[in-house]
Amino acid sequence: MYNGIEKLDQVIDYMESNITQTLDFDVILKSINLSLYEFRRIFSFVVGCPISEYIRKRRLTLAALEISCADHPDILAISEKYGYANQSSFTRAFSDYHGITPTACTGQDVQINLFTRPKFEFMVAGRESIPLKIIRTETFYISGFSGTSTLSDTCCCDDVWNTFFDSPFSENVKGDKLYVSYRDQGNVVSCCIGEMGNEGEEIPASRWVCFQMNTVDDEIVNQQYSKILYELLPSANLVRNKEIASLEVFPSDMSQDGFEWEIRIPIL
Repeated sequence: MYNGIEKLDQVIDYMESNITQTLDFDVILKSINLSLYEFRRIFSFVVGCPISEYIRKRRLTLAALEISCADHPDILAISEKYGYANQSSFTRAFSDYHGITPTACTGQDVQINLFTRPKFEFMVAGRESIPLKIIRTETFYISGFSGTSTLSDTCCCDDVWNTFFDSPFSENVKGDKLYVSYRDQGNVVSCCIGEMGNEGEEIPASRWVCFQMNTVDDEIVNQQYSKILYELLPSANLVRNKEIASLEVFPSDMSQDGFEWEIRIPIL
């Protein structure tokens, strides 16, 4: 777990050093052996907010400090520096977060909200006994609905799920299982939701380590992803195969509370 925390700290260092730039997560994800989907899950659990919210609040914090410390701040230049297309959109975002306008921030005795960078500490917790299984599958296809999730989305792939449930695909599932793949496509996650078929999203033959879940509560699921990737896989000497998409497998009928579903991580 310590190595995982150390890597997350390196990711934060990268984000902080490039906070005014377009962040290239391809570079850092290769170094920490996670997919973008898995990284978003873990980041949200460990840091306490989604990546997009962290970046937004840190930018607004640094912008406010820059305005407050300058004798004659160029608010337009600062708004552009922190990624806003125009001063009016910056003013709205700034006011929503800090409760005052950027211009008011230049005055004396004003209060702003400081959103701090996270500090990670290594703690030894009690050991757990976690049930898992390892399975092998031949190449198969997920036939269904596909969409993408960007870093600006508050929750990864929520819109894809909502669109799926509103589409004919959700009503035409014939089998008893629903397969979901999460694949990196640059700074977006491509999500495919459907059932096994003869065409669609190809899932190559692979070995998988599988974990059962009976809740869809985001906080608990994010925590489980963190445990799997930073505690359980290293403890079992298993290495994630980053060339293959992560999977989640649900019952086609999810109407009952506490239904069981499965996280599948491809391994080498």
